[in-house]
Amino acid sequence: MAHILNIAVWNANGLCQHAQEIKLFLQTLHLYILLVSETHFTGRSYMKIPNYNIYHDTHPDETAHGGTAVIIRQNIKHHTRIVYKQDNIKATSISLEDSIGEITISAIYCPPKHNNKYDDFDRFFKTLGHRFIAGGDFNAKHTFWGSRLTNTEGRELFKVMQNNNLKHLSTRQPTYWPNDPNKIPHLLDFCVIKGIDNKKLAVAPCLELTSDHTPILITVFTHALGKPKKPSLYSKKTDWNCFRETLDEQLTLTIPLKTEIDIEEAVENVTKATQSAAWQATQYTRSNDQTYAEEPPINIKRKLAEKRKARKRWQLTRAPQDKQR
Repeated sequence: MAHILNIAVWNANGLCQHAQEIKLFLQTLHLYILLVSETHFTGRSYMKIPNYNIYHDTHPDETAHGGTAVIIRQNIKHHTRIVYKQDNIKATSISLEDSIGEITISAIYCPPKHNNKYDDFDRFFKTLGHRFIAGGDFNAKHTFWGSRLTNTEGRELFKVMQNNNLKHLSTRQPTYWPNDPNKIPHLLDFCVIKGIDNKKLAVAPCLELTSDHTPILITVFTHALGKPKKPSLYSKKTDWNCFRETLDEQLTLTIPLKTEIDIEEAVENVTKATQSAAWQATQYTRSNDQTYAEEPPINIKRKLAEKRKARKRWQLTRAPQDKQR
């Protein structure tokens, strides 16, 4: 499986409206996992991405706000964990394995209307095990991880991190960009980690995706285990004309079916002939877990580059005309 695990963390402010954008984002950046805050999913929400599994939670009142999701490639061996669903902290988590052991990956969202205390953060982190990456919108500000100022939630989270040997992973750049140009951008999206060597982690800002938050990109230098490929006699490359011709040549139709031995022999003959014909008619290629879907067209890549430049300019100027562009 992958020796580099690419993860993105993003507050979507409504996930379904970005479905096509996310598909291209996952493909272009070769992402294995996307941690999403504010999915706004309800029991009626539906979203499907080829080659990915989506695990999510909904708000208890079934209205379209809050919520978290983990989007992970299907070929990574993983299992879900119990959803953490409190009014003040919501999280969707999965666990995967690398060469050292189990790692929990969690998408977290802390609504700004709640004032999280030490015990709230401490109780949540204790549910994640001894090795984890919890990423999302904490709505906790502290100069320790690069915020412009420190608020109450940031102080409480910082205390928990100090007392539990937790570390942060942050771009030290704003991730929340208010629509009101008079408001100052803030750093709200980052990761809290435990049990993973800092030398095996890298973080970078990202100007993709459309929301009032910009994503951050996490690179984990680890060997994540993949799911074993299911055995199959055929594939999309199977030549069915060749299969039929080979099967006709190899089948023996002269075996009498009078005794149990005759029947067992006939069954064995049909099984071996079918397998042999399928193997000859199918071109097998060496699987490569690092392969991805085809690259997007060049005109789309150019548009994405223009979008990144335009977004960067708006972040610097906060001018309405730059936002419109």
